[in-house]
Amino acid sequence: MTYPNKIFDYMAGEKPTVLAIDGAIREVIEKSLGGIFVPPGDDAALAQAILALYRSPELGKEMGCNARSYVNSHFDRSMQARQVAEVLQRWGPRDEF
Repeated sequence: MTYPNKIFDYMAGEKPTVLAIDGAIREVIEKSLGGIFVPPGDDAALAQAILALYRSPELGKEMGCNARSYVNSHFDRSMQARQVAEVLQRWGPRDEF
């Protein structure tokens, strides 16, 4: 799976995301309750999402807090580094690549 790194920057910065990318990152945004997905190329939906956040700053703040909390608990780099180290240890040393 590929995740656009900039989305994690928004999430870590407690910013709600208006996302027009479908795929794995959509699942992250939806599970985190950290933003609004709009279908790619749907200008009307994009405008509606932006206006919804403009009209309700409380909603944007709540989504931003949700996003930061989610990214901290699910994408912590030290936790991910430990998981990678565990996988590498299970594989053991390899002479061939």
